[in-house]
Amino acid sequence: MKNKNSGCCEDTAAVNGEKCECSCSCGFLEYPDECRVPEPEDPSEKAGTEFIGRLEEYARSLGIRNIGYARLTPDVILAGEPPYRNAVVLTVDMADDAVLTPPGRKAREMNDRLYGKLADLTFRVADFLRINGYGAVAIHPMSGLIDLPLLGQNAGIGFKGRNGLLISPGKGPAQKISAVLTGISDLPYGSGDHEWITSYCRRCGRCIRACPQDALVEVETCCGSTVLLLDDRCTGCSDGCTHCIESCPFYRKNYENIRSAFKRAGKTQG
Repeated sequence: MKNKNSGCCEDTAAVNGEKCECSCSCGFLEYPDECRVPEPEDPSEKAGTEFIGRLEEYARSLGIRNIGYARLTPDVILAGEPPYRNAVVLTVDMADDAVLTPPGRKAREMNDRLYGKLADLTFRVADFLRINGYGAVAIHPMSGLIDLPLLGQNAGIGFKGRNGLLISPGKGPAQKISAVLTGISDLPYGSGDHEWITSYCRRCGRCIRACPQDALVEVETCCGSTVLLLDDRCTGCSDGCTHCIESCPFYRKNYENIRSAFKRAGKTQG
């Protein structure tokens, strides 16, 4: 049986002979709606390219780095029943000092501030949609309702790595993700040429070795090997630990350079 929370095979995935629970969310399942604009009574479902352009311009003016669009498929829904089945996916970059600061109070405070900033921006984007007549529900970046890295992957922003984080061009896994669920049915759903990251990550494994808490564990399942993120060990939210980000080649090196070298190596081996 598939575990919706982890994507692993629940009947065989185990650590030290015991079944384990895994998750990629540090937060609670739900956060209060802090939008200032109420949901429209009769929301529109068609937006068109002109409005999408205005939406993206507004989001970027707030400081959003990446904007993508995806349908909510069953594998991204971790809890609850989403009110809409379309999503606007948003990301902001992590500053280098937030990644390189050693785990502890200062790192945790920096991490919390960035989550709070993105949450505020997400509610503002939802307000923008609502005031223009579209249904919108903000998904807090620490919410456990949606697998946000996988949603970002489906939106074509990047690809979910073995560390459970979304890896994208730019700063690799050094980003935070949120989403706004909406009833807009004609979004320009994303696609991207990022699938190769899976093969690269399988050969790399630096994030697994770098984790001081052994929170990333490679296990064998009925479907092959997979990496579980054990939330009872991960201290990313409690002390701002970012070793899995700092050690990732996609953070330290240029994305396009890594892709070019990896594909050249594949052709050579082939």
